[in-house]
Amino acid sequence: MDNGVPLESQETPVKSLVDSLFFRTKKLQEILDEGYMGSHLREVISENYEIGDIKKIRKLDRGYVNTSYEIETVRNDKENRYFLRQYKEGIKEEEITFEHSIINHLVRKDFGLVAPLVYTKDGRTYIEHCEGSSAGEKGKVAFLSVFEFLPGEDRYTWDNPACNDEELRNGAAVLAHYHDMVFDLNPEGRRYEPRIIDLLPLMAENIRNYAKKGGRTKFDTYFLENLHPILKAIDRMRGSIDEREYEELVHLAIHCDYHPGNLKFQNGEITGLFDFDWSKIDARCFDVALAITYFCTTWEGKEDGDLQLDETAAFLQTYQRTLDSTRWVGPLGEIELKWLPHMIGASNIYVLNWDLDNFYGKKVDPYEYLLYLQHSVRFMTWLEKEGNLSQLEKTIRASTSNS
Repeated sequence: MDNGVPLESQETPVKSLVDSLFFRTKKLQEILDEGYMGSHLREVISENYEIGDIKKIRKLDRGYVNTSYEIETVRNDKENRYFLRQYKEGIKEEEITFEHSIINHLVRKDFGLVAPLVYTKDGRTYIEHCEGSSAGEKGKVAFLSVFEFLPGEDRYTWDNPACNDEELRNGAAVLAHYHDMVFDLNPEGRRYEPRIIDLLPLMAENIRNYAKKGGRTKFDTYFLENLHPILKAIDRMRGSIDEREYEELVHLAIHCDYHPGNLKFQNGEITGLFDFDWSKIDARCFDVALAITYFCTTWEGKEDGDLQLDETAAFLQTYQRTLDSTRWVGPLGEIELKWLPHMIGASNIYVLNWDLDNFYGKKVDPYEYLLYLQHSVRFMTWLEKEGNLSQLEKTIRASTSNS
């Protein structure tokens, strides 16, 4: 039976036994590592922060890039909770500074939905520490930050969120408020990822390089079967976006990972927005397009990858109306709306490229990432199907005609 792992790992019962022992050993090592890291982090936090006596550090099972922990402390007989983020390997300090300047700007403007940073004893928003992978072993230098803990419930992940109508509209309103709040931001630091117009050719080259690696899993097979349509779709998008008009679009510090999994909810209301580490300066309409890709495509059955036009209309209507009377950024303009369908296609390729980066750059479950890849390819196919793009354009015009 082909289970999505290399064929050579399926050959004999002996091989299965070896695999079972390997995974058990790996799990045991993870438990030992987590115990060591918990003890190590207690020392690092106590040395650098004044947040009270640490009673518990619990690793959170969320996110694909950074490592997150919940911290419980007691200070002056009061129990407190904090969120600790250990940043991914390879991140540059300038990128952390950029992210933190966005958060601090939102806090100063009373945005109310972001977790304020907790400053260190010497007034910094992050520290460096030596991350050991196991007891007694010297590890790599990593950055970490402590945040206040946001209220509300983590109801969704990024895949198959299935928000109800109220949550969808509230999600659109929060994104609109966020864009209005950061419109006047003069950020510190920078994120090194290029704007989407410059990133498209780089992603095409990246995808070609991954195709040369061709393994023997179902993921590899599916990817290679769809390589030509993916590259063709990227070429079409690049030809559809006029560089001169792109410069006329509203640019600001976009969230660039705005999906229901990065929001906290309570009784339908949104109580928190987090994970700003993908943020960068780019076209505002690309951020809206990426949000539509996350919020408005279905993951269910034969309709997997279809864009739900009614949900897209509801999202855009709420976004536009929220910004009708705001002071700064205003609703999406004529040129932004013109390029929004192409930005939706580009945002889907952006997610697809992330899927490939993780699959070929990390040890991940081929089945899990095959589902992600299939979803992105099916959405790409939906957008490329004759009549669907014109229907999307019609939906955008109808839902924004009064803005």
